[in-house]
Amino acid sequence: MAEAQPRLWLIEPVADPDDSMWQDRPVWAEVVVAAPNPAFARLAAERRALPAHWTPIGNESESRRSGLNDEQLYHVRPLPDERRAEFPPLLRDGEVLLMRELRPARRP
Repeated sequence: MAEAQPRLWLIEPVADPDDSMWQDRPVWAEVVVAAPNPAFARLAAERRALPAHWTPIGNESESRRSGLNDEQLYHVRPLPDERRAEFPPLLRDGEVLLMRELRPARRP
């Protein structure tokens, strides 16, 4: 019996890029993730979006969240079938295939 391939999910912003809810985070135009469900896709994208070198420093630390888990910032939907050919056929759950930035982080 053939093993089922992971579903591909498209994560897109729903809030205006200038909305204060972004809290100076980068805004991703689109993120594509192979995952069994939307929640797992959000977690994998969040993990990939965060810098590995992040270290908290007192009360002035940047948030340790990218915002990809926030339903007020991003919507997750199945990747349209016509885009499936853009990605390799053999994928692993949790694999982030595309992260295209719309706007970089804003710092004062």
